[in-house]
Amino acid sequence: MSTTQLLLASVISLIIIAPSFHTASAEALNADTKKSERKYRKTKTGEGALTRGMLEACITLKSKIDEEYAKISGSKKEFDTLNNEVSNLAASLKENKDKLEDEGKKNVGEYNQQVELYNKKLEELKKMEAGYNEMSAPYKKNAAQLQKECNGQPYYEDDYAAAVKKTGSHL
Repeated sequence: MSTTQLLLASVISLIIIAPSFHTASAEALNADTKKSERKYRKTKTGEGALTRGMLEACITLKSKIDEEYAKISGSKKEFDTLNNEVSNLAASLKENKDKLEDEGKKNVGEYNQQVELYNKKLEELKKMEAGYNEMSAPYKKNAAQLQKECNGQPYYEDDYAAAVKKTGSHL
């Protein structure tokens, strides 16, 4: 597998996983349960229902993740464009190398210029990937936290409604 294919695979894997964090499937508990009978958790990953404060923190975290995802998606388009250029140059170099071997050395200068352009674009791609990875690190961390502490966790409907009202957003 070529370097460009590996770079593209790592970027695509991040984007493919991303949408799963944008839906929080939590179990809603009956809001009619008497408040004195409710069992809330004491820790973020303990037993019982999420508290209003925990729900608000989950909603805030999801909003932050959505913002990070938008930034990452925007830079992915630039990355894809450059990656396509590098892939096309690689294919062209292979084709021209085969021609060089057939035709002799009359086109060596032109081929060498193409190699220099390819190497320059590949370096740009590597720098862009490093920036992309740096940008996506907080997203990955926050998405893992959301998955662990919020997604699929039980809560009371009225607590969720109050958290949504307070934050102006939802899971």
